[in-house]
Amino acid sequence: MASLDPAAESVGTRVRRARKRLGITQTELARRVDRAQSWVSAIENDSLPLDSIALISILAKALRMHPNELTARSHRSDNPHEDRVHAAIPEIRRQLERYDLDSEWAGVVRPLPELRAATEHACWLRVEARYAELAEGLPTLLSELQAATHLYSEPDRSAAFGLLAFVYRAADSVVCGLGYADLSLVAVDRIRWAAEHSGDPYHVAIAGSRRTRNMWSSASWHDTLTVIDSACAGIEDEYVAGRPEALAVWGGLQLRAAIAAARKSKVDEAWTRYRLASEAVTRLGAGQRTNYYDLCTSQTNVDIYGVAVAVELGDGPQAVRRGEMVWLPKGLQANRVGRHHLDYARGLLWCGQREAAMAELEHAEKAAPLLIRNHPMARQAVRTLLDLERYGYRERIRRLSARMQVL
Repeated sequence: MASLDPAAESVGTRVRRARKRLGITQTELARRVDRAQSWVSAIENDSLPLDSIALISILAKALRMHPNELTARSHRSDNPHEDRVHAAIPEIRRQLERYDLDSEWAGVVRPLPELRAATEHACWLRVEARYAELAEGLPTLLSELQAATHLYSEPDRSAAFGLLAFVYRAADSVVCGLGYADLSLVAVDRIRWAAEHSGDPYHVAIAGSRRTRNMWSSASWHDTLTVIDSACAGIEDEYVAGRPEALAVWGGLQLRAAIAAARKSKVDEAWTRYRLASEAVTRLGAGQRTNYYDLCTSQTNVDIYGVAVAVELGDGPQAVRRGEMVWLPKGLQANRVGRHHLDYARGLLWCGQREAAMAELEHAEKAAPLLIRNHPMARQAVRTLLDLERYGYRERIRRLSARMQVL
């Protein structure tokens, strides 16, 4: 008999299979996740959606599996154009694995300014969530930058390592966004390695924070905050002195800490971290750059994170109130736009505003198609709208679910 495609199973079925594989009862699983047995039963019967990253992580930890196993990531697409990104993964993996070996680059390595321009383009593709185009070009750029670190002399060699850290971050965004958790662990280690060789404390701080996304998968919220605080400590003197780069990186780190605290259900700490990020942006000033180190440390991004923090705390009404106040300027990074519309949609859905939630999901998918179509919370929101479909958006939700391969 052919094996069942895991992606074709419901989340409840996967939870039940994992629980039985461990040989535990619903009551025991409920004890492990601090829930009632009726809650586990509802999850396994698919009558209660798993619509929280924190809950997915906690449940996966109790079942001794990765969250991606519960959500059946990664999702290969039937669309050849979209599936290009998955086809590029093996070569990206190979380049990540041979990071410290002799260069295999056969051509002439471009001068540093040209490599910097190529890196900036890769970073632009990352923030615009154009993963297919980015993934296809990553192996070649990684190989050439690796060669540059062998051929250049100082200070260009350290600068090349800094560019390599940026490109490793781009690779991590692709593989993590599409559900390749094992490869994301490798990419994060490469970011750290390149950052340390660059001699740039801001690269090192950002590299530290990239570890936290993989910590979230095991519900290690305390460890996440410890790592972020360590990264902040490394640039604290520059932050106190008001260096723009330090303010931008510090603010970005505190926004990540706010999400971790929210997933830990620490309300006060989540909003305290959020306020620290807002303070950094205020000190940075409206006339200053906000994209230092390819970050988006602006008041708009702080406002966007306000919605995200409320969502992670399970506070739908506050997420909606904050979402109503967010203004998205033209030219804002597509990955930020897509994630904001998704978070706002989740808050609206929890508040029973299904038509508005449907519209926000459509905006999210339009802004960052591959990012949203592969996001477990977007897929869960679509499933919920399908289950609760109304005549007014019936055809729209069916078209969206078909594109996301949820039907």
